[in-house]
Amino acid sequence: MSVKLTVLVDNEAGGGLRSSWGLSILVEKDDVHILFDADTEPEVLEYNAARLGVDLGLISFAVLSHPHRDHYGGFSAVGKSANRVEVYVPRGSRRVARLLRKWGLQPIEVNETIEVVKGVYIVGPFRGVYKGREIPEQSLVIGVGDGRAVVLVGCGHPGVDTIIKTVVETLNVKPILVIGGFHEPPFDVIDRLASLVDGKICAIHCSGDETKRYIRERYPGKYCDARAGTVITL
Repeated sequence: MSVKLTVLVDNEAGGGLRSSWGLSILVEKDDVHILFDADTEPEVLEYNAARLGVDLGLISFAVLSHPHRDHYGGFSAVGKSANRVEVYVPRGSRRVARLLRKWGLQPIEVNETIEVVKGVYIVGPFRGVYKGREIPEQSLVIGVGDGRAVVLVGCGHPGVDTIIKTVVETLNVKPILVIGGFHEPPFDVIDRLASLVDGKICAIHCSGDETKRYIRERYPGKYCDARAGTVITL
């Protein structure tokens, strides 16, 4: 079993790539290609995918973590390359679901934790709060064998520690990698997260410089430096 993660878009970018306030990660597990979120700008997603040799037309299905534009805006580009591909959206994302249909994609509402294909789960939806409003959010979990798993987080509005704790308790897995946006959490949230992760923590997108610094200094063995162009193989 092989799992490969490619960060297609992030607030920071490696050489030759474009950055954008958003997030998009491609997961390749054996012959299944999963797109987790799709950034803000379709042009940035298309450009970076081309530079990284990623064919968006090969996507098996996609997962939207939550209905904010910096996570769904680029799906219009996906619709051009992978027409009618299913996009799993958290319950309460009707407006975005309408857009996805307009872009030629097929939204599927997620109401509870599901196993999409063998060893690939969507956990949630959780209820987070952003600017005083509730926002539904879900995470993608990829089993990598021996009870271990990789967890992808969109923005961590419900609390990244809460998300990972629920993943552990629901699926009985040991996270060896957590990657995504953590939304500048208090340090005690990071401490609880670190206690649950037996591996690397890749804080990107909206996590903030202070979050990255804290993980790097307090948990150097778990710190992971990632940005657009980062490739992780497990």
